[in-house]
Amino acid sequence: MKLKSIAAGALLAVASFGASATQIFAPNPVVGTSFVNTLIGQITVSGQSDIVGDIFAANSVNYGFISLNLDHVTFTNATVGSLVDMDATATGFNLHNVAAGTYDILATGSIDFTPTSPVHGVAFLGANYTVTAVPEPETYGMLLGGLALVGVVARRKAKKAA
Repeated sequence: MKLKSIAAGALLAVASFGASATQIFAPNPVVGTSFVNTLIGQITVSGQSDIVGDIFAANSVNYGFISLNLDHVTFTNATVGSLVDMDATATGFNLHNVAAGTYDILATGSIDFTPTSPVHGVAFLGANYTVTAVPEPETYGMLLGGLALVGVVARRKAKKAA
């Protein structure tokens, strides 16, 4: 039973390092047949972190009771500042051990004519991303030290009871 409690505590501690997903949209629509290094938005990182995400284009726009289909967008590149991307796809980004700072999300691609779209040459771009804090080595040391202390206390109680 005590082992289960210790395992649950460790799992809870690791889960506290989690992150939440964020979705942002470019401040302006892209107009034309292609776009290069178009700013989608910015990611602000407060400390050493991993960033994982992807870029997308809206398929339609809704104006109250009316919905209009948009042209298909093909992405050829997505960057987060000048950081080295571990994701080989044109729409994703996977960055490790990113230092604190603010980074621009940029996209390059083309707007492909879609016959069913009444609006041609307009794209609304966005990005989904998650920032996960990378724990400092001291954090792991404190976690292990705390678990060891809990183990020592449990062992003393077990010896006293026996």
